[in-house]
Amino acid sequence: MTSFTMNRRTLLKGAAASGLILPATGLYTPALAQSNRERVIFATTQEPVQFNPLLYANGGTDTIVEALVFDALWDIDDKGNFIPNLAAELPTRENGGISEDGKTWKINLKRDVKWSDGQPFTAKDVEFTYKTIIDPKVAARSRSGFDLIDSLKVVDDHTVEIVLKRAYVPFYWAWQSMHIVPHHLLSAEADINTSGFNMNPIGTGAYLLKSRTAGSHMVYEANPNYHRGAPQIPQFIHKFVPDQLVAYGQMKTGEIDHFGLMGIPFDRWEEAQKLPDRRFYFNPQPYVQFIYFNTEKPQFKDPKVRKALYIACEMQKSIDDINFGSTPRTLSYLHTEHWAYNKDLKEETANPVLAAKMLDEAGWLIGSDGIREKDGVKLKFSCSTTAGVPSRQAAQALFQQNWKQIGVDMEIKNMPGSVVWGDYTTKHQYDTLLVAWEPPVGMDPDYSSRCHSNAISNGANYTQYKNPKVDELLDLGVTQTNVEERKETYAKVQQILLDEVPFAPQFSVVQGNMNVSALQNIKPNQYVTDAAWNVHEWKWA
Repeated sequence: MTSFTMNRRTLLKGAAASGLILPATGLYTPALAQSNRERVIFATTQEPVQFNPLLYANGGTDTIVEALVFDALWDIDDKGNFIPNLAAELPTRENGGISEDGKTWKINLKRDVKWSDGQPFTAKDVEFTYKTIIDPKVAARSRSGFDLIDSLKVVDDHTVEIVLKRAYVPFYWAWQSMHIVPHHLLSAEADINTSGFNMNPIGTGAYLLKSRTAGSHMVYEANPNYHRGAPQIPQFIHKFVPDQLVAYGQMKTGEIDHFGLMGIPFDRWEEAQKLPDRRFYFNPQPYVQFIYFNTEKPQFKDPKVRKALYIACEMQKSIDDINFGSTPRTLSYLHTEHWAYNKDLKEETANPVLAAKMLDEAGWLIGSDGIREKDGVKLKFSCSTTAGVPSRQAAQALFQQNWKQIGVDMEIKNMPGSVVWGDYTTKHQYDTLLVAWEPPVGMDPDYSSRCHSNAISNGANYTQYKNPKVDELLDLGVTQTNVEERKETYAKVQQILLDEVPFAPQFSVVQGNMNVSALQNIKPNQYVTDAAWNVHEWKWA
């Protein structure tokens, strides 16, 4: 795997260019939240709604639960290295864990790992997790890679052998992003999609979920028998603060210890760097922010219409004026520094004159009320995102103005994260979304789960986009072992997506996160979506 490093030239004036971490200095009266070293109060603007790691997840929010309660076979650290977790070692060709043709994987599991209810973790749990993922009746978040497994055999209680139909290059990533669930609790469930387990999970992870107060917080307690060593902080409180500015205020006053996911509002970054006894740091994320189009809605069926709407948007202005230039512009679902990013993609925004011409050519003409229409359908729609995020709301207002200038009527319709990213998104009820998504298979460029036609009903293709050529290229890319050949394949995918715009890329996400200085071992990780990925290492100074 090749890691990538964010280009920091666009970050705020005055930011430290020598490193990622910006430590704060100075004296500060100990805050209420800091006075109790038996707990940590972690805040996000969104609330988790589903706790089974195999099902649909609101990445970054629901994955907080995963990071605390569950384990994967292996993790990826902040340097981009895969590291064993439930696996005793990382399978490689060198240690005999992977066959020369890349199709047979033998995975040795740790011994003496227990689920939090005291039952032993075994190879049957890995087998059951795989079978659940590929079950067509299960609303699995992704089947990428797992659908290429020809057989998974339990050799003994601590060994599984997997045979692939063909070599699958991102197979490490597939397992890293899937946490293991308990066979002994879920195998008898009639329908995992509606199981009570999904709200009351049992895992092998560092913490146990003890209570949830909807709309307020969740309380976790340390797992004293955790196989990587008991966490040093006995209690973890996940607090939900829907308004980003309010959460920042609580970070300043000490009502919370760590503000992750979305993080500090862009217009507060300069101030945040100067706060005493607070550690502010730039945190590149694997997300790209997009405008998502529901391509089955009559307004968006024609790629030419989607393209016109895209090029009418002042994308760079949204970055410069709203994000203070802190988020790099991308024309793809990949960050510009990713090894597979297509550097030949051309910027086409903003061009309202061409956008209007394209809509005219597509038959969407301006009516007597100033709004374009075709065949009795108005070019009128809603745009939704998480309520309480000022930068997204400002971007929506800008795009609303851009579209109004070319005869398009967009209504802003924002909701709490638990609502907008639930059935509203997964069951294709939306018109457009302003959303940040990560590649579903870690940092591999495979984007099958987001735009392959077979992922519409069984995956994360929420735009309902279909293109046989894209399907063909995606199927090819995961089989190629030569990096340059893969790069060429995914360059073609990116060009088609930019031409047909099922989703309009805006920028690569960089967050400004913060924790109290006394909270140690917080490691920013640009390869994962869970801000608590190494929570078992956190401690108070």
